[in-house]
Amino acid sequence: MSSPWKQLERRLPPLPGNSSQSVFVLNRSEETFDSTRPPTQPGPGRPHSTRDRWETDRGRKGMAYHQTGILTTPREIKHYLSENPWLVEEFVKDNYNQEDVQRWFLKEDRPKNKGEKERPSSVKEGNLLCPSTGDDIKTFLVDMVERIEEQDCIPDVLYQLCSNISTAVKADEFFLFMVGAQENSLYLCSEGEDCIQLIPFAPIDPGTNIVAHVAYSRQYVFTEDILGDERFPLGTGMDGSLAKSVLSLPLIQPNGETVAVIELSRHVGSTPFTQEEKQIAGTYFTWLGIALDKVQVCNGLMKQREFNDFLLEVSRVIFDDIVAIDDLSKHIMMFAKSLVSADRCALFLVDNKTEELYADLFDDGIDKDGKPVFVKRSQIRFPISRGIAGHVAKTGDVVNIVDAYQDQRFNRDVDVQTGYATRSILCMPIISHGLVIGVVQMINKMGQDGQTAAFDQTDESNFKMFAMYCALALHYSRIYSENQQSERHLAVIQEQLVYFTTCSEQQVDRLLNSWNKQSFIVPPDFEGFEFHSRPYVSSLNELFIYMVQRLCGPSSFDLTTLARFILTVRKNYRLVPFHNFCHAFDVCHCMFMLLLHSEGRFTDEEMYGMFFGSICHDIDHRGLTNSFHAKFGTPLGKLYTSSIMERHHFAMTVSILHREGHNIFSHLPLNVFKKVMDLMQEIVMSTDLTTFFPNHKELSKLLVAQSLDWTIDHHRWSIRCMCMTACDLCATSKMWPIQQHIVDCLYEEFYHQGDIEKLRGESPIQMLDRDNLPNLAKEQVQFLTNVCLPCFSDIVDMLPAAQPLLAGCKDNLLQWQLVQDGKSAAMWNVEESRVTDPQ
Repeated sequence: MSSPWKQLERRLPPLPGNSSQSVFVLNRSEETFDSTRPPTQPGPGRPHSTRDRWETDRGRKGMAYHQTGILTTPREIKHYLSENPWLVEEFVKDNYNQEDVQRWFLKEDRPKNKGEKERPSSVKEGNLLCPSTGDDIKTFLVDMVERIEEQDCIPDVLYQLCSNISTAVKADEFFLFMVGAQENSLYLCSEGEDCIQLIPFAPIDPGTNIVAHVAYSRQYVFTEDILGDERFPLGTGMDGSLAKSVLSLPLIQPNGETVAVIELSRHVGSTPFTQEEKQIAGTYFTWLGIALDKVQVCNGLMKQREFNDFLLEVSRVIFDDIVAIDDLSKHIMMFAKSLVSADRCALFLVDNKTEELYADLFDDGIDKDGKPVFVKRSQIRFPISRGIAGHVAKTGDVVNIVDAYQDQRFNRDVDVQTGYATRSILCMPIISHGLVIGVVQMINKMGQDGQTAAFDQTDESNFKMFAMYCALALHYSRIYSENQQSERHLAVIQEQLVYFTTCSEQQVDRLLNSWNKQSFIVPPDFEGFEFHSRPYVSSLNELFIYMVQRLCGPSSFDLTTLARFILTVRKNYRLVPFHNFCHAFDVCHCMFMLLLHSEGRFTDEEMYGMFFGSICHDIDHRGLTNSFHAKFGTPLGKLYTSSIMERHHFAMTVSILHREGHNIFSHLPLNVFKKVMDLMQEIVMSTDLTTFFPNHKELSKLLVAQSLDWTIDHHRWSIRCMCMTACDLCATSKMWPIQQHIVDCLYEEFYHQGDIEKLRGESPIQMLDRDNLPNLAKEQVQFLTNVCLPCFSDIVDMLPAAQPLLAGCKDNLLQWQLVQDGKSAAMWNVEESRVTDPQ
């Protein structure tokens, strides 16, 4: 780099005269130049001549020229001829014709000196670049885009295109500088043997040289005489520069980024650039920036498309094997190596409980059929406080190391043991839900020439996207593994539950033996609606089989299967005060009575569904209401969103039927079996009292209008559901002492739930609050009046044989009214108090 004074020392060469014996020989007897004299003023005692300038410049020409005064290098000759263009013109006219000159410009048959490089052309063969015509401008622009598309090395293609621009504006010399964004520096592009080399030139600081000013300001600069321009004290910044008229332009892309700066110059003695030439250079350079940006965008889109295809393939392969963590780890390591062209890869999973990294798959650099082979060995573990992988797991940072041996975190012992040389490292975290669940460490990026290179920003960016897919895959793989483990535990628990909730074969044998020996007694009132099960608890299983055979026939169901079914159903009812097996049996008995006296109005499938659905309608009842499960988010409350207990009861019924030896419907055709199961579900779900009110409203309209039609499916559905509701409420029609006892059992459940709610800081409704006991009779009067009587009235209208249900309910309503009024009902007896009048 030259100093400002050296740039100011330049003078013009002399015209040929008597003082020189040859055009290329100069007189050495001239006086010495006074370097302290301002360059714009003549020396003392003599005019400011071109000879002065030439002699002043002589000291910078090298020893050969200074000692001999003879021009011996091509650079010196070119300089002299540029100062004396008339000499070139005379020489060409005397020795060459127009065809020769044309051939020079077309560069045809031009012999090249040994080692000389051909100057790149901006036009294709047969076309002469002439910026004054639109066709040639178009040709140049098309050629420019093609060159950019064909070459990956941006400095190479820019250098060639800048050479063409230099030719287009007839510059004596040009220099191309690349802008280093990170270092804020300029790099001089220099022609090497195979490619353009980047040589550090100068920082981007204003007030130094012209290219630094242009790179900093991002505006073009034109100066006719750079020596006299105070903005650039260092001039062009080049040692021995002959530039005088300089045009420097920044290559700015549409995003505002400055990529490069070109410096076009004409030497001392040449005419300055014209406005037209400035316009040509500016136009070409502007289009060059646009073309470069568009080509890079297109290339980026193509690479992005390739990367998207890569990620789709990653998704397909990874999620196909998400169930096997070993296969998933292999795929992640294989794709990671391929994505960033790494020589080796390691995947460490994070154990957050122990704060350790662990791995059991290792990359030994073995390939098979072009694919890496990963070796499974005994698991290794180390704390996250150790090594580069530990640092990434602990901090979640990305670590990109160019030289591993210069990083203190790198453990050289591994290289010593394996003999493998680690150079570059890219270590990335795999993050899921804010936690690092894995670390991928890629070692030694392999360049196209097979040599080790450094991982770049593109590698980091691509891998961050890839890591998201890895995180999803690892996350769901862990969930799947945890679910599998949970299912294994659940299977063990289910085996235990099945054992303790399924009847034993000894119980089945005892029931069958009791049935065959008729060692039980059928109560005399069994075929009456007043029957109550509690006095006959020990015989309820036999009585159930009796009802089945009485209703469906002795050979309708396999006796052993039926015995096993009822024993297991009974075992799955909990010992709660009200919703127990006795309640279920009473409901089933009431349904037995309705079906027995329905005069054949129900089909066999309907009878199966209604009868067996009624015995199963409260299986595994916990003595808590649906609102409790929903309000406090119990497991059942989270499992079902509506009719919580009813859905659970049916699910338990299905579970029992699926147990070995319990399917009482196995003899039915498949279509009939499905229909029966649908009917059972319908019956169980209808016990939710929230379904009663709309059903009652619809049935009442049909009964009043006398338009109830048993042949219409929807009407039959309403009838079946109302029958089940009536059976579920049958306790309200029992004898008054039984009714009182049953209500006490029911409220024992209610008050127990209220106590739980109080312990949880909630205020239970009045019906569940034992402090509201004095209002029990009033609540029963309201319940019987608003729910039970309307229900039984509908049933009696459809099935007159159900009259005892309505009569018993009316009688109990009178008794509760007496209690509500403070009158004693202790002297109640069936002969005097049972209401028999249907009105």
